[in-house]
Amino acid sequence: MRRLFTAAAAFMLACAMTAGMASCGDKEKSESSVSGNTLVGGQKPTNMSNEDYQKAYVAGADLLPAKDSNVTIQISYDNSFWNDETGYEELYLVDRYIDALNKADVKTIAECYYPGYLESVCEDNDKYANPEAFIKDYYSNLAEKLCEGFSINFIEVSNCQLAGDLDADSRFATRDETLKKAFGDDFTSKISDRKLLTIGNYTYFGNADNKYLTELTNVIPEGIQFCVYEIDGKPYIF
Repeated sequence: MRRLFTAAAAFMLACAMTAGMASCGDKEKSESSVSGNTLVGGQKPTNMSNEDYQKAYVAGADLLPAKDSNVTIQISYDNSFWNDETGYEELYLVDRYIDALNKADVKTIAECYYPGYLESVCEDNDKYANPEAFIKDYYSNLAEKLCEGFSINFIEVSNCQLAGDLDADSRFATRDETLKKAFGDDFTSKISDRKLLTIGNYTYFGNADNKYLTELTNVIPEGIQFCVYEIDGKPYIF
């Protein structure tokens, strides 16, 4: 079962009901939307920044930057998928990937993919001369939906779909075919785990000029989706 938000969910729902479809540029609306609500400990989120929110938020199974040096962004997750027994390497990869997107760090984004995978994708698409062009195009499209200079400041892995799920299996089949084409039919035997992750629900973002809480799903209703494959014991984005 997914771990449910409590105080944070109530706060975000109140903000959503008051502010409606707030966007990264709607600073004036955001200022009024958070005033008058109360978070845990009696803190009023008037003009609440991301930093204030994280201080007031009551964490459950979240990974916290203050307690885990492997993450730079607070991550909420389903602990039936990730826990001390299974490890958190996939979540560390998610953090690295999102942090690199926040910084438009093309090199680090590329390193989150299996070596040679993006080169193969570009070979099959005349639009992209190289992986750098592919990543820059993806970043540009994401920034157009969110806002210029966006920063995703709180991550909720809102869904994790495994083999046997129709949507996930369709995605996996596409990725597998690309991998076979790039590395040979036997390559998929190296894959020990496949997951389709969704970054959504209470995931929020802002930018350098506007740190007010804005839900990702207000502008991308389906959230950000990508596959995570474990290959030779290491997770990669696909």
